[in-house]
Amino acid sequence: MEIKLMPVDIEHKEVLYNLYQYYRYDFSPFTEEDLGFDGRFEFDLEHYWEDPRWNPFLICSKERIIGFLIILFENYDTDPDPTHVIYDFLILSKYRRRGLGKLAAVQAFNLYRANWKVVQVKTNESAIHFWRDVVNHYTSGQYTEVFREDLNKYVQSFTNRNSVTY
Repeated sequence: MEIKLMPVDIEHKEVLYNLYQYYRYDFSPFTEEDLGFDGRFEFDLEHYWEDPRWNPFLICSKERIIGFLIILFENYDTDPDPTHVIYDFLILSKYRRRGLGKLAAVQAFNLYRANWKVVQVKTNESAIHFWRDVVNHYTSGQYTEVFREDLNKYVQSFTNRNSVTY
């Protein structure tokens, strides 16, 4: 199955705002976030189009939107060798467990030769399992993982700076 990552430009930001409602809903068991009185989760994404460190992409398959991912260029403005972070990642539940998320993650990693981090909340066991599997496969086991107690999150780190495209 083919996956395509499409950058989200400012003219299509409402699509990403709509998808974030699903993301926040999926993530609410871990954040305990509640809906606003208008029946929507409240958030502001405008910085994605104001700050070049943020890179939002729609994940598409067969001309359908199946999710999104956000890549953050961490320390982009201060470090000549920044780390790229998969900041947010969503595959709509209808499309999960088909390998599409893994394809999207690999395609995202292959966009940039960089140092990478992927982070998961400690209580999100399905995300931890998913990202460990993806990163392990992508790097052939050449990654590190730490648990950041201050953030209550797992972090997988690796580099593909000198790698061939997987």
